[in-house]
Amino acid sequence: PSDVIWECKPHTVAKHRLLQRYLEAWYPILMQSSWVDSITYAEGFAGSGIYLNGEPGSPVIAAEVFLRRRFFLDGKRLTMVLVEEDKRRLENLRREMRAAIDRCGGPPRSMAITHQPGGGARELVSCLAATGARKGPIFAFLDSFGGPDIPLGIARAIAQVPASEVLVTFGTAFLTRFGALQEHQASGDEVFGGPSWRRVSQLAPEEKKPFLVSTYRTSLQKAGFKYVTSFEMVDDTGSDLHLVFGTSNPTGLAKMKDAMWNVDPVHGVHYRDPRDPQQLTFDFEPSSDLAPLRRALLAELADGVRTLAQLQEHALLETVYRGPHATKAVTAMLRDHLITRDPPSGPVRKSTRFRVTAAGRAHLQNNPDPLF
Repeated sequence: PSDVIWECKPHTVAKHRLLQRYLEAWYPILMQSSWVDSITYAEGFAGSGIYLNGEPGSPVIAAEVFLRRRFFLDGKRLTMVLVEEDKRRLENLRREMRAAIDRCGGPPRSMAITHQPGGGARELVSCLAATGARKGPIFAFLDSFGGPDIPLGIARAIAQVPASEVLVTFGTAFLTRFGALQEHQASGDEVFGGPSWRRVSQLAPEEKKPFLVSTYRTSLQKAGFKYVTSFEMVDDTGSDLHLVFGTSNPTGLAKMKDAMWNVDPVHGVHYRDPRDPQQLTFDFEPSSDLAPLRRALLAELADGVRTLAQLQEHALLETVYRGPHATKAVTAMLRDHLITRDPPSGPVRKSTRFRVTAAGRAHLQNNPDPLF
């Protein structure tokens, strides 16, 4: 957008609800940890703080989450680092942040906000260092206009700070269409941390998007985040947007999945697991279709016997689903005789072992492998 303030599209509403739900879990967990003295919330594309119809921007949403729970700031320090390239938007953001803080009773002494002019996420690392943010956990929301235009070096620097996390907006359309052109390859290398992504130009059209997402997930892991998950938001026009989350803490991953599955639905926005070849869309709600997860767990069982605990971990780490979803999927597969269990009766426990049946293998042969 060229304007200071622009329309808040359904994708944006959906990701902001997810962000708010996750921060409501992340903030108290860290602030109640005895080893944490300070935390930092950072944005590399902070925007104007408000949208055309009055919807709050992500920095305002984050500030209100923190200030509604200001008692966590007793004896702790909170820093917000907000980088925005457009000076008009940055000034508007300052006004919106002041208004939000006033609505919440004014700024606590232990809260500091830095509004940094600069070229988006590229200025973020130096600003984090200048504010002393690297002394405690960082949550960075790298929400560009779809890029991909966020250098991997930013994620790598943040990953070096213990208990830090990133949530990245990741677009595939540009590199899918123009990645073979030499003038765009250097910037692509910067995003992925090397040329591994360039193979996209040799793939069939239906393989390009999942390949780029999978390669970027691997890049974040190499940058230092042990656990990386992603999902795709699709609106009614077919426009898509990926969110990729990186953390090294399994609790952080579980809380992000909880936020995803408990977020209020947004009209016109559905979700997709980018690793599901059938590309089924669904809503994040308890009754959602578990067919993609069933295929993923069958593929995992085709490699050997697994316990329920192992299948729950696979669901958490390798799909958009949560561990408890694996229990429901296993129950359904037992009912359909796609798998067997050991012991054959009694309650299903984390130690219960499962193996695929002949019917399950036949089912897999008629459906593509869900992992790329």
